[in-house]
Amino acid sequence: MTIKIIIADDHQLFIDGIKSILSKAIAIETIGEANNGLEVLKLLENNLIPDVILTDIRMPIMDGIKLTKTLSKSHPTLKVLALSMFDQTTDVIEMLNAGAKGYVTKNVDKSELITALHTLVKGDYYFSKNLPQDIKAWFDKESLQPEETLLTKRETEILQLIAKGRTSLQIAKHLKLSKYTVDTHRKNIHKKLNIKSNTGLVKYALKHLP
Repeated sequence: MTIKIIIADDHQLFIDGIKSILSKAIAIETIGEANNGLEVLKLLENNLIPDVILTDIRMPIMDGIKLTKTLSKSHPTLKVLALSMFDQTTDVIEMLNAGAKGYVTKNVDKSELITALHTLVKGDYYFSKNLPQDIKAWFDKESLQPEETLLTKRETEILQLIAKGRTSLQIAKHLKLSKYTVDTHRKNIHKKLNIKSNTGLVKYALKHLP
């Protein structure tokens, strides 16, 4: 399987450098580039769908944090890997809270970057080796959360509607989403909770949700 990525950074030289590095990697393909979050969204609107979006945090027009929040709602299956320097710890945590699955520093070496991309595609988090203590604390806290908090706010809303017997089309109309987006959320809910049937989801919702 070839991992398809989009690189977003407001420094073109940096994008060119990452592209050059990844062009020599096996089974990784850069399918798009952008200088801000808005340009990423435009690429997605043109059906250029990657497996991972490698994005800087601080960018003009739309930064990485706002981009990640938007993607969490519109393209919940996309993996976001943040780029940062160590002096941006607060921003990194904001990115993680927005839905990013990890971060690497801008001085990361080739092998670690490739490892990070493969790790995200497998569904796991990835963080650069020398983590600031703040980010270690964030990850430790997240790892200890009860399973129901693994669901995003949107996934919880959808699960509540599933428990009321709503179909994907009805949920889509109610939340003003596309049916495809709702179906994607449903798949994520099934996967996160390790529940295969809709009946199982209803039972889970009745037991765990208010």
